[in-house]
Amino acid sequence: MTKFNVGDRVKVLDRPGWSDGGYKIANWEGRIIEVKEDPVGWVIMKADKTGYDVAFPEKELEKI
Repeated sequence: MTKFNVGDRVKVLDRPGWSDGGYKIANWEGRIIEVKEDPVGWVIMKADKTGYDVAFPEKELEKI
C-alpha cells in the first residue's frame, strides 16, 4: 500500500550528514502527480519552487 495519493501536498525531508552545505532541496514543497507502480514506493512530485517533476522514494517525503 502506498503512503501517498495523487494530489497530496508533501515536503522533502532533510538528509543529515549531506556534504557541501547540506541537502539543498530539503523542505521543498510540492504536490504528488504520480504514484509509481514500478519501482514500488516511488512517487513523482511537482515542486512548487521550480515547477519541475521530481522522483522520490516515499520515505524521503512527509505529508503536509
